[in-house]
Amino acid sequence: EYVLAQMRWGSKMRATLIIKVLSVHLVVSLCSGFFPNDLLNVVARKINPLWASNQNDGSNTRNERYIVRLNKVFKATHSRRGADELIASGRVTVNGLPINSKGGSYVIPFKDVIRLDGKVVTGWEDMNVSDQEDEATERFEYIKYYKPLGVTCTTDLKIKRNIIDEITIHGGFQPRHRIFPVGRLDKDTTGLILLTSDGRLPNASLRVSQKQPKTYIIGLDHKINDQDLQKLRDGIVITTMAQRDNTAAKVLTARTKPCTVERLSTNRISMTIMEGRNRQIRKMLEALNFSIITLKRVKFSGISLDYLKQERNEDN
Repeated sequence: EYVLAQMRWGSKMRATLIIKVLSVHLVVSLCSGFFPNDLLNVVARKINPLWASNQNDGSNTRNERYIVRLNKVFKATHSRRGADELIASGRVTVNGLPINSKGGSYVIPFKDVIRLDGKVVTGWEDMNVSDQEDEATERFEYIKYYKPLGVTCTTDLKIKRNIIDEITIHGGFQPRHRIFPVGRLDKDTTGLILLTSDGRLPNASLRVSQKQPKTYIIGLDHKINDQDLQKLRDGIVITTMAQRDNTAAKVLTARTKPCTVERLSTNRISMTIMEGRNRQIRKMLEALNFSIITLKRVKFSGISLDYLKQERNEDN
């Protein structure tokens, strides 16, 4: 799991490195039972010089996911160039093996033992693991945004009033990474939308198996009675376009799943749904001969509109 995550989210260098480490495990696994363990360690070290001889001791598994370039072991006392020269001089050993190549060598904190002139180097593990943990938390951005009326949830900058321009140009927010909306709201729908640079978030919140509740406040063109409220709660048969995992879109005619509906006034209601079918709420109410005057999302996946400013002249 870690390998796949790092290949997808890590840098190219890190992904390449982990593939190399994985290939060592593969070689040892394929050869196990046919050759002595000592010979397997020699073969593994030909692939990766930092292969530790005690791979099966099961210790310190938490920190095996942090892989550090060898020159960073000395960053507290040497510049990167100075550390490279130190390694190239042959004065550094890893797990007892001399290393004299300044590039391409990596070590695992709290597992590999680094010595300089025969003396164990200490303190480098905490420093590098802490740096990588800080980097991981800063790698992604998560934005809570009140989408105004008329804004389109697209990253296509050629489309007028796209959500990226609204956030950066009109909202004044400058993301450090490429961001995109999590799901979407119709152009005529206002309210809460999340944006992120973390590609894992849509899968974690939008897939069928991971569906999260969404709450909307709806203003209707006329009074709604108790019978219609119950029909909405039980589900309405509507026709929508369904698409899954980049497959071709298909027409889906089916009853919506049960949802929570509450009356707020004679012609205002709140609905909490788990599904995310295209224009679902509008079609449910159209099936009951209602027209929607205002539609605002106020909550998604436990996150609310609290502390977000909304456009003036919009509904409350």
